[in-house]
Amino acid sequence: MQSGAIDVSPKFQRRDRWMADKQSLLIESFLVNIPVPPVYLAEDEGRIGHYAVIDGKQRLTAIDAFFADKLVLRNLTRLESLNGVKYSTMPAGVRNSLGMKNLRVTTLLRQSDESLKHEVFLRLNTGGEVLNAQEIRNVAYRGPLNDLIYTLAENPFLRKQFKVVPPSSPAYRRMTDAEFVLRFFSMADRWRRFTGDIRLTLDDYMADKRDATGAELDHLAQLFANSITVSEAIWGSDAFKWPGRDQALAGLFDAQMIAIAEVGVQRQSELIGAAREVRASMDRLFHDPEFEEAVRQATNTPARLRYRVEKLRDALLASLS
Repeated sequence: MQSGAIDVSPKFQRRDRWMADKQSLLIESFLVNIPVPPVYLAEDEGRIGHYAVIDGKQRLTAIDAFFADKLVLRNLTRLESLNGVKYSTMPAGVRNSLGMKNLRVTTLLRQSDESLKHEVFLRLNTGGEVLNAQEIRNVAYRGPLNDLIYTLAENPFLRKQFKVVPPSSPAYRRMTDAEFVLRFFSMADRWRRFTGDIRLTLDDYMADKRDATGAELDHLAQLFANSITVSEAIWGSDAFKWPGRDQALAGLFDAQMIAIAEVGVQRQSELIGAAREVRASMDRLFHDPEFEEAVRQATNTPARLRYRVEKLRDALLASLS
């Protein structure tokens, strides 16, 4: 790993999810001879002697962190005397014992079909720590659209509003940022015909658009950039949030982002110029009980999605008149 020969983060991998407690238990497992599942690698087709991790990323990163003195053992259940110890402070005998332990590795050869590598990843991981819906999409629908989504997910304002803090926050490990980019793309395209199943809608959109053309991807990137930029310019830190709450809501994210896209790029700069009027219109909606229900209760019902988008779109247009 230190030499770069092993890629622990190929595109189909999940983000880091193990915390120090779980990493510590892995080290303890080696020391007390508890069997550790093998690591699966795939040879890199373009570079001899280089490998991508299909399964075992969390194990390898934990081992690497410990041997690099970046992990302090904690909450051990069998070797409690080693709590608070790191590799450099571990008793010499224990350190020597750890160095003699083996980790089994299975390697898929370069000749293996690319889809087989992803199939192996899915089968292995659905038997371990369960992948969430977005992690599965990241594997199952790899391609240009997926790459774009993860690039746009790095938007600082989006991450700030949804409390996505790399590399350790739960929202980051769950890929919440990427899911909201995908949510915007799919809902902006299908909000009028939304059926009520958000997971199916996101999956179908990824399947339909996974091989989008360069022109389509450029359009999507600009669509997202425009809506998120205008949202930040008008509402700032209050974007996607109900008054008095410091939590961004998916229902308000839909309403504000899609409504801005519906206004059209030609008039979006006018919205920024009329920010005071737009915020006043938004305040009136916050006092509308039906709008509140559409944003905060059963938000994935088709009627409530259409209601909140239409109401906010109309409010934006009225602010420009």
